[in-house]
Amino acid sequence: MEKGMPDNRVAARAAIDRLLQMRRLWENAARAYFEPSRFLLEVQNCLMTSRTVTFIIQSNKDALPGFDQWYAAHQERMKADPIMVWAKDARNKVEKQGDLSTHSQVSAEIIASYLDGPKTDWLPSNVFATTDEIFRAVPQKFRVPHVVEHGTLLVERRWIDAELPEMELLEALAHAYSVLSDIVADFVKTLGLPIPSMIEDSRPTSMERLAMDRAIYVSMKEGSIIGVRREEARDPPIKEKQFIKRYGRKGAKSWEKAKEAETFQQACEAFFRSARILLKTDGYHGSLALFLKGSHLFRVIGADQPDRASRYILMRELASFAVAEGADGVILINEAWTAAAKDIPKHGYAVDAKNRQEALALAACNATGEEIHITATFHRKKNKLHKVKSIEPNKMTVGTPSFMLVPFMKVWGRYDPKNYEEIQRKMDEAGLSLPMEAPESTA
Repeated sequence: MEKGMPDNRVAARAAIDRLLQMRRLWENAARAYFEPSRFLLEVQNCLMTSRTVTFIIQSNKDALPGFDQWYAAHQERMKADPIMVWAKDARNKVEKQGDLSTHSQVSAEIIASYLDGPKTDWLPSNVFATTDEIFRAVPQKFRVPHVVEHGTLLVERRWIDAELPEMELLEALAHAYSVLSDIVADFVKTLGLPIPSMIEDSRPTSMERLAMDRAIYVSMKEGSIIGVRREEARDPPIKEKQFIKRYGRKGAKSWEKAKEAETFQQACEAFFRSARILLKTDGYHGSLALFLKGSHLFRVIGADQPDRASRYILMRELASFAVAEGADGVILINEAWTAAAKDIPKHGYAVDAKNRQEALALAACNATGEEIHITATFHRKKNKLHKVKSIEPNKMTVGTPSFMLVPFMKVWGRYDPKNYEEIQRKMDEAGLSLPMEAPESTA
């Protein structure tokens, strides 16, 4: 056995290297999702490489006593898997007949508010159209000032093979990778070797199903590609002593109270108390999205946005994230500009008002349909604007609909357009409604 160990390692290394090569080709295809020619080339290379993973294992059969019996079990699994059967047939087609019979389903939407925007009946008929061609095809009637200044074109593409129309192409290849990864891992284990960490997970992070990886965002102002991505925070956890030193025992106690909340409203009130302490101590409060299950916090995400267009996108992505993570409640806390309706310019915002004020704001909703808003106006020191002088008492409303929370209400099945008619009417009366398209010409 000792004599055969080097051969075992060589056999394992060869299979692992080829599997990882398949993964790299898959990742190349994912990066080229909106470049049709390059995407198809990477997909077909990935497909052909997948075949050689099992070839390499079979070519090293002498390293594993009882190989035929061991491999037969994996062969039966692949024969019973319709996606693996498709992968085998697709490889044969590429090798003997040419390219796959791929199709690209394309959809697009203009995002210039928290509500749904104009859809895609104007898309180019050529599914191989570039993102720039799709952007240039947006009708002029939608290029009104608000949409151009604050709008984003969301383009979603879905690649499928004619022989497997029910599954997206990269998803099918990711499944094939997972099956082959399990086979390689079992091969390595049966050889008596430890399974390397890079193949321990048969579905690596890069292959997770994320809607944003099948979508691209284009600025309606510049035509440039923009986007948002969620990244795991790398900051070390704050120690209790450090927290108490910074925010005092009152701050620490307020955070503990938030954890003990029994209702959604109690959680909102408790987290807002903590936010007041953070604002007063630090002089600012970053934008945060708190995700809950019931009344208990389980995830916090930084939600800063550079502009209004990014905010419209971010709310949709956070709503999708809530569903993916199983959250049934969200609390959004941030600083905001406030102003009386009479002071806001027509088709403008509070930030554009001369008599604007700063406030700490909370907007929250959950899957049962509860909506809670809390605001507290605050004032800065005249000579030290980075410091907060005072924070006014809270103002809370329960059950008042908010357009900003619409993406969450939709994913939780709680959105009712009738609830927003009164808000829309008041906005129309105040001249605050924003046109989403130009009126039809009467000429």
